[in-house]
Amino acid sequence: MPIFEAEALRKLGLDLFAKVGVPADDAALVADHMVDSGLRGHESHSVLRYPQYVDAVRNGLVKPGAQMEVVKETPRMAQVSGNWNFGPVTATRATKLAIDKTRDGALAVVTVRECNHVARLGGFAQLAADQGMIAIICCNGHGADYSTTPFGGMERRLPTNPLAVAIPTRREWPILLDMTTSAISGGAMRVLRNRQEPVPEHCMIDAAGQASADAEAYYGPPPGALLPLGFPMTGHKGSGLALVIDIMAGALSGAGCTREDSPRDGNALFIAVLNIEAFVPMEEFLDETERFVTWVKSARLQSGFEEILFPGEKSHRISEERSKAGLEVDDVAWAQICNLAAELGVALPASRG
Repeated sequence: MPIFEAEALRKLGLDLFAKVGVPADDAALVADHMVDSGLRGHESHSVLRYPQYVDAVRNGLVKPGAQMEVVKETPRMAQVSGNWNFGPVTATRATKLAIDKTRDGALAVVTVRECNHVARLGGFAQLAADQGMIAIICCNGHGADYSTTPFGGMERRLPTNPLAVAIPTRREWPILLDMTTSAISGGAMRVLRNRQEPVPEHCMIDAAGQASADAEAYYGPPPGALLPLGFPMTGHKGSGLALVIDIMAGALSGAGCTREDSPRDGNALFIAVLNIEAFVPMEEFLDETERFVTWVKSARLQSGFEEILFPGEKSHRISEERSKAGLEVDDVAWAQICNLAAELGVALPASRG
């Protein structure tokens, strides 16, 4: 697989988006988000999405430059529409609005509709942690984007319905939980398909409801389905969390819960931001979280484990490594990017190997 400098891939994104009329600020935000996702080990939401996002503009699904519109608002909440701009653009603006509403209070909630695919949810939650706040963000598929079967089912009825929570710490990294409520993400399935690698056990079933390790069986036709997190023993927990998130993101935003007749997919968001200092002094909070981190990490290790990691810690280490070593792009994704670049007349960056 070719390896590239992060900045080279960022510039490639800027050039591709410029060719289809994306304003510079929006293009920079989206490219930064995708490259940062790759740096942190989330290839599924990195530059392999460049062709998808460019095509979404050309097909009219994304309206680049569209402004976020406040539909309903009070001092501590807002319901907003992204007017179908890029998902990362809308999600960034909505999270910053929630942060601003929380500064002189304890809690603010912003919900989002008319929002395209937002990519890595944790990136937006971290915006709050960087400001010394806590963020809880979840999203559904804007009423569509079927990929996952509910516990006990064998047909797609739900999206992967991810959840992200970010908490500031004294460490170089915030605690950053970023997870799907399905056993594996749709983006990870895409990476496995590109690399022709087997799907891990208990992650998916084929159209007949049988366990499968073949990514092609997920895509079909006829399509298979992802399994809920924890399947088979505790799949009811992952499925239950997915159902709650679907309602929180879909019903409160006005986008709607997942259903058969949704006009189009995207992401609807529920964004809650808490001001730590409304509850306890910041130094006291950071002291307590540091004691907690140290205590948890002090547990004796099982055989085969070298240390106990907190959510977000591994991604931070991967980012440090890849900032120096560069980013790999799988061969299938790179071929798609090369074809798109040739079509649009965009120069490709040189690989490091």
